Amino acid sequence: MEEHPIQQPIKAVQIDTIPGVESEYVVGRSGVTRIEACQKSGLHANIPYVRVWAGETCLAEFCQHNIAGVYFAPA
Repeated sequence: MEEHPIQQPIKAVQIDTIPGVESEYVVGRSGVTRIEACQKSGLHANIPYVRVWAGETCLAEFCQHNIAGVYFAPA
């Protein structure tokens, strides 16, 4: 089974609560300029991640296991 690729821009991502870390990142707030879907190699398969960017600086990276929600921008 092939996964459906994410084609629309990501507006916000909500993550599991981690002490001392933001619980959500929203494009246009706190310096966040974009959020992108990506993947990294795992032990048995590729694992979906999201990266949160402020300009050319990656602020945070989360694997699917720490993501509570992904919100998409209107088309």
